[in-house]
Amino acid sequence: MSEETSKRKITKWALRNFGNLANSLGLPDSTRIKLRRAGIPMTGEEYSSLVLAASIFIPLIIAFLISMILIILGTDLLLLIPYFLIIFTVLAVVIFLIGDSYPGMKIGDIKKNIMNNLPFSTIYLTTLSGSGMTPFQMFRILSHFDEFGEVSKEAQRITRDIELLGLDIATALEKAADRTPSSQLRELFWGMRSTITTGGDLNSFLIEKSRSYMGDYRRFLDKFVDQLSILMEVYITAVIVGSIFFIIMGTILGLMGGGQPLLLVQMMVYIGIPLMSMMFMVLIAGMSPEG
Repeated sequence: MSEETSKRKITKWALRNFGNLANSLGLPDSTRIKLRRAGIPMTGEEYSSLVLAASIFIPLIIAFLISMILIILGTDLLLLIPYFLIIFTVLAVVIFLIGDSYPGMKIGDIKKNIMNNLPFSTIYLTTLSGSGMTPFQMFRILSHFDEFGEVSKEAQRITRDIELLGLDIATALEKAADRTPSSQLRELFWGMRSTITTGGDLNSFLIEKSRSYMGDYRRFLDKFVDQLSILMEVYITAVIVGSIFFIIMGTILGLMGGGQPLLLVQMMVYIGIPLMSMMFMVLIAGMSPEG
């Protein structure tokens, strides 16, 4: 049995058993648009049913295994029920929140990828347009360049809609504009569609858009550099200097009056500093163009 077949069977099972519950909670309506723009090939009912199923069965299995471990360790049987309920409830809430927010997180990644590649892909489209190619030929060529990331994938979908579904370029662009989560790319597609249908100069439009997007991208990089400089100052002041001060004071107090301050110093060195450094790394990664 292939992996794809197994996924489809699990999805159908979840939809059959949890579809009504998902609909009664109104979950499919809130996820349908997100799934389309995130490029997840599932209906709102299917995805919501899977999230509900995972939020129930995964916590059940984990809570059961932890309960077995507690029994082996000699935990009082009367305490197992509240332990089981607490573990199950916490895990169920966490898994549901992760599943519910996953399409939004994926949309954010797609938006960032498009923002990084759109200025350069628009310049490439401008070059192709200036050589006299039709819009369909431009998108077909762009679809073969993986260097442009999500923009190339949108070009692939436009090419597919024209070649396989028989749509004209204006309808394919309209469909792509409705599908993409990026407001910049949506604006580009609508502008190209309007220029094509009204018989305007597509090359001039693309030249203007490429300049605009490149200007936006430069301003974003300048802003990121400024934010990075501020974060570096905060990191040096709060983490490095603060940690050194804490370690020195803790060591002095430990030598003067016992071992408890030394324990705090060890916790700072082995737990506190790595955790704070990881937090700054995650924050910078989320802000960076390549994050």
